[in-house]
Amino acid sequence: MSAVVSTKGRVLSSQQVRFNDAPIRLANQTRCLPASERVSVKTDPTTGDVTSIVITCECGEVITVECAY
Repeated sequence: MSAVVSTKGRVLSSQQVRFNDAPIRLANQTRCLPASERVSVKTDPTTGDVTSIVITCECGEVITVECAY
């Protein structure tokens, strides 16, 4: 089961969340082409759970998404 926290701090079930493959611009700044990004996953060696998702762009920008279960 997956869950997402809403802006009001409520945990939403997977039936209440819709995912979209289209990128969302978070600010009015020029970004590199999506083809230039690398995505890697860090896992907990004990459990195998994903602990974070790291996106590294050729321009040097690094975005880390921490995962909590």
